[in-house]
Order: sequence, then C-alpha cells, then structure tokens
Amino acid sequence: MMGEASPAPVVEGPQLELPREQPSVIACCSAVYGNPLAELLIGESLHPGGLESTRQLLAASRLKPAARLLDAGCGLGASSCVAAAEFGLQVDGVDASADVIARAESRQRTGRVQWHRADLLDLPCEPGTFDGILAECVLSTLPRADALAEMRRVLRSGGRLVMSDVEVSGVPIPALADHAVLGAALCVTDAWRAGELEQRLPAAGFVLERRWDRTSTILALVDRVEARLGLAVVAARDMGLDLAMLAGAAGSGRLQPNGRAAVRRLADEVRAAVQRGDLRYFAAVARAVA
Repeated sequence: MMGEASPAPVVEGPQLELPREQPSVIACCSAVYGNPLAELLIGESLHPGGLESTRQLLAASRLKPAARLLDAGCGLGASSCVAAAEFGLQVDGVDASADVIARAESRQRTGRVQWHRADLLDLPCEPGTFDGILAECVLSTLPRADALAEMRRVLRSGGRLVMSDVEVSGVPIPALADHAVLGAALCVTDAWRAGELEQRLPAAGFVLERRWDRTSTILALVDRVEARLGLAVVAARDMGLDLAMLAGAAGSGRLQPNGRAAVRRLADEVRAAVQRGDLRYFAAVARAVA
C-alpha cells in the first residue's frame, strides 16, 4: 500500500480519567455498513451529516490536489470517491470487511481510488505514507490509543487527521447497543467522552487545530431513518430480507409492527439525548507533529 489554523487551547485542571477501551467493534460496524437495508435507511454515506459533512472535513484538511489520503473505515466508498473526484486527491480506501471492499470497488467512479481490506490497527504501509487521513465515525469503533498511534505512524509530519465522531455524557441511550443500524450509524458503541479527544491527541503525536459542533446532523439522520422505515419494511418483505436488527438482538427474524414502534421510540430517545446535551457529534482537524 499508500495552511494552518491556530492550535487549540491547552485544557487546564485535573486530567480526565479516560474510559477503558473496549475490544474493537469495527468488524460488526462494517457488516452493518455492507447491509443493503442500512443503505436504504440511511444512504450510501452511513454517518451523521452524510457527504456534506465529508466535504467540510476535506476542505478543512487543506490538502492540495494529488495529495495522498487514507480513508480509514471507508465502508462503501462514498467519501473516498468524493475526495478523489471533487478534491483531486489520491485515495486509499481501507475497510476491515472484504465484502464491503468488494462492493466499494464495484462502484468505483474514478481511477484515483485504490481499495484495500486491512486492519486499521496494523496497516500494511510504510511510515509517513499519507498526507492526510479521513476518519468518519471510525475511532469510536477501535481501541483509540492504538488506532491513533497507527494513524500517526502512517501520516507524515505536518499531515492532517480530519475526523468526525460522537461524544457522550453518561450512557445516554443504552438501548442503542441492541439496534445495529442506528447504533453503528450513530457511533455510540464506545463513544468519546468530553475532554477525551484533547487528551488522547497529544499523547499520540497530534496537535488539535480546530474542532466544531455537528450535533444537528444527528437529528437529521434520525429523521431520515424514521422517514424511510416504512419503505424498508416493504423492501424487506418483497425481497425476503432480514430487518430484525432494527428491532434489536432479540428480534424474531422479521420486523413486526411492534418492532417499528420500538424504532420510533428509540428515535425519540435519541432526540431527547441530543436536547439534554448527553449526545453530541463533533468534527476536528489535528496536525501530526514530530
């Protein structure tokens, strides 16, 4: 395989007790991303904000045309193709799922993208290979210290890590653990805690240059899922597909009417968590330092 903003202020006061990192759930999320029903419900860009959020991140990276970008956890490749076609970048799209990579490759719209199945904690490339890394809703699915260290290894000094992810207070929506599509799309399996990003980045060799709030995109994603739910049920019935994962791990194999009601209740819980400030979505740019 492969202009600068002001540094963020140093966080004063006692250091945050970082959450214990859980085993990787990236393979589970990749399986959800590759499910055609997930794409039907959410779209080809399976994270809050969709491709508009991707464009904002790529613009914030300030990468020049022909720069080399790693799309970490690329899923079906929508962001990789935008980076190549609209920003002129040379892109390596990497995902843990061979099936997902095969589907992404079959949809490729530009020769500027190369697709790879690889472990994001052990990338098969040399140090300093990339000028930038795009990580959309992916670091919340990995052991963060290890993932950030590996990203720093393959990123050249001065290169940019541009990312978006979920941050939570407490356990805002415990039921999301049993709802694979929304849970994966909202990146809540092992979400960031307040102050965690500011602590982990320097330890991994990054300087946080910019961070901004994108929480409103969570509400837009939930609205989209609800609006498309009826269509998904009809599609599942006509094609014989399994929608049980939307109703939870204990689903009967088909999404029954009470399961649809459960998804709608879950959507209301997500909205309430956002309104309380317990569930947030952020974007950030960090620069690799020596």
